[in-house]
Amino acid sequence: MRFRMIFVLVLVVSTLSCAEPPPPPPPPDTSVENTELGIALASVPEGLRTTLNEGSSLELRPTAEGADGLVWFAVGPEKVGVNLVAATQSHQAQIENLPDGEYKGGEELQGDFGVAFYSRGIFSEGDVTVEETVIYLIHPTASRQLEIHYRYPAANDSAARVNQLIEVLAELE
Repeated sequence: MRFRMIFVLVLVVSTLSCAEPPPPPPPPDTSVENTELGIALASVPEGLRTTLNEGSSLELRPTAEGADGLVWFAVGPEKVGVNLVAATQSHQAQIENLPDGEYKGGEELQGDFGVAFYSRGIFSEGDVTVEETVIYLIHPTASRQLEIHYRYPAANDSAARVNQLIEVLAELE
């Protein structure tokens, strides 16, 4: 009887040790949708997190320790003939009219979203130098302008911040 119990116990332990471990849980869903803006992100890019998604406000912030910055979205009214070049020129004028404003340039982007333009500049806000990059594009569902803004303390990471903003654009639905 005792031998039988030990054998059963060994058999159970052997079976359990041979069983495959349970699969890891699926990654959390990082998609976000804002119905008032009429946009969604298939996934919030790595290095950013959603901090506000309420009404017509959708905001993302960097996740890195000590990193500051804010990504936000703005949608213009529906109209015929959205002029993205004029929007970029307007951003240039806005930057140049701010304290210590210096326009750093813009560039045309092409992708699944069609044509877009990014525009970048720096300015002083109090005793801090701030950099702002904006992507202008036609809204994915209507004839209106969509703007994706990223404002952050100016530093030597401009290329990384612009790439991060382009990653947001790539996730846009």
